[in-house]
Amino acid sequence: MHKRYQAFFKIKSPMVLLFVITLLVISTLVTASAYFLRPSIELELKEKVTLKMDQNEVSNITVNVSGRDVTIDGSVRNKETLSSVEKVTSEVQGVREVNNRLVIKNLPSD
Repeated sequence: MHKRYQAFFKIKSPMVLLFVITLLVISTLVTASAYFLRPSIELELKEKVTLKMDQNEVSNITVNVSGRDVTIDGSVRNKETLSSVEKVTSEVQGVREVNNRLVIKNLPSD
């Protein structure tokens, strides 16, 4: 074995070994928690955005969430509504980016 690596593999203190193992365990737990918590975060964001749409009486819109990125699909009556929907979506706490796929169409009156 190369001399430079011999010092690395000869851990002289059990405390150093314990510290290294603790770091590995913590990093593994953080990674695992992010993986398992992601679906609940996405669901929560989708619910928040959908609630905002309902409060603003906007329909014909589909909300999809990936991580903290929100995609809004559907059709709106005019440019003002399109801008308003995008603004309302971006103001929801937790949203990082809004992918606006809305189109302007003449919709039948409700």
